[in-house]
Amino acid sequence: MRLGWRGFRTVVGATVLGWLGVVTGCSSGGEAHDPPATGGCEDMSAAECAPAPEPPVTDGEAPPPPVGEVPDEEPPDTNEQPQQEQPPPPPPGPGSTLWQVREGTPQDDLALDAALDASGDILTATVQGIDDMHTRQPTDDRVRLVVTRRSAAGETRWQRTFEVRAPETPAELRASVSARIAPDSTGGVFLAGNVEGLLDFETRELGDGAFVARLDSNGNLLWASTPRGPGLTVVDLTVDAQGRALVAFNSSGTADFGDGARGSGAVVVTYSTEGRAEGALRIGRPEGDEDRVELTTLAVDARGRLAVGGRYVGAVRFGSQRAESTRDGSPFLAVYQDGALTWAKALRQAQGTVSDVGVDGQGAVVATGSFLGTVDWAGRKLQGHPYRISPFLVAARPGGEERWARHLGDGLQVGALAVEPSGDLVLAGFTYNRIEDGVAGSDGMGSAQPVAIRYGSNGGALATRMYLSDPPEARGELFGVEAMPFVGVLPDGDAILFGHTDRDSDLGLGRRFAARSDVFLFRLKR
Repeated sequence: MRLGWRGFRTVVGATVLGWLGVVTGCSSGGEAHDPPATGGCEDMSAAECAPAPEPPVTDGEAPPPPVGEVPDEEPPDTNEQPQQEQPPPPPPGPGSTLWQVREGTPQDDLALDAALDASGDILTATVQGIDDMHTRQPTDDRVRLVVTRRSAAGETRWQRTFEVRAPETPAELRASVSARIAPDSTGGVFLAGNVEGLLDFETRELGDGAFVARLDSNGNLLWASTPRGPGLTVVDLTVDAQGRALVAFNSSGTADFGDGARGSGAVVVTYSTEGRAEGALRIGRPEGDEDRVELTTLAVDARGRLAVGGRYVGAVRFGSQRAESTRDGSPFLAVYQDGALTWAKALRQAQGTVSDVGVDGQGAVVATGSFLGTVDWAGRKLQGHPYRISPFLVAARPGGEERWARHLGDGLQVGALAVEPSGDLVLAGFTYNRIEDGVAGSDGMGSAQPVAIRYGSNGGALATRMYLSDPPEARGELFGVEAMPFVGVLPDGDAILFGHTDRDSDLGLGRRFAARSDVFLFRLKR
């Protein structure tokens, strides 16, 4: 079929318009635009076509967004509460354990002694690695004397380990060591004690017997003295205001302390910082060969007043005062100054001993011990248990006037005493009965529990803190190993307690497992 001119023009025009549409579409990025809505105005001019009415808005319904606007997207509601910062934990209150340190080995380890220096550092002495403590006849041939310095926060500054070993012959000898510790005035340490076997200080070995030694601020040996005498035993150690070591000895005969110092019986020897024995003060004078005086403790104040305690057996003279003991010995307390007796108190009606003594800032003396019978003090007669020893606590003014006395009840085992400059004091030990108003009552605890008791300068109870330990378990010849040989008070009033136990215990920071007998050290907030 052939197209006429009119038909050809129509086809060409349509083709040209089609290509123009393609070009226009490509120039707009390839997007297809919908034609505008006419809203029923297809057959009407633009002027005659009005916009379509908007749908009505009912009450409570939000109006629709304007045409051509995209509504803002609201964040999804997750129903999550904003995180709140946890408040800081409350500060530790009175009686809280601020920190605790455990030390030891898989064998038995024992706390020997501890001391506080002027800066608040803590010095401790322990014996570690005892293999057969549970046997009737121990045969340990090697143990260790461990000396440690820690800060008041419980951080270890240094620790030195000194080996104690039995000589090769004779075979029946064993290794053993006991020691007391005290700070010197230059950051060093005094040690005094007894050793069975050979004590290796690295630069010097000491053999069987008593010893007095000084270590420098890093724990290295400076000097050692080895006094000799029959039955010579170190029982206590302290340091006076001049930085000299005062060592309490008991001897069954005359002992030679070096540099011309000699003595017998109960003797306090003063050692200079260079290790020279400057003098020996004899405590009491027994009248007969079977009579004797035994020291257990000593303390000294800044004025040089020396307080000592222990027990005497038989007839003994303290200065011009004559005293006779009960059959098995009676407690005594005495004060000396510049080598002369100031006063002495003999508890004639009691059987027992003074175990610890302290002096406050005014020179008043406080002592504790154990007894049977009667303690007659400050107008009070404290009656002991008929057949079990009981603890007592007594105080005297600087001149010896008796101030007050307390019977501490049945079942309390006092290990140590610390007296503050104010006269307040802290006792530490173990108790079988609950403590009420500073006295062990009749409510039993089942087994010995660690305890610390604070008293005022008038003897009134201020606070008690008791801890929990599991019941003891038999180990060979042993049935429970525990002791608390030291308590000290820091300048802020917090107490430091030092001891050992072979029982799982909670000392204020959670239950701790004991590998046989372990050593513990902790700080108790005032």
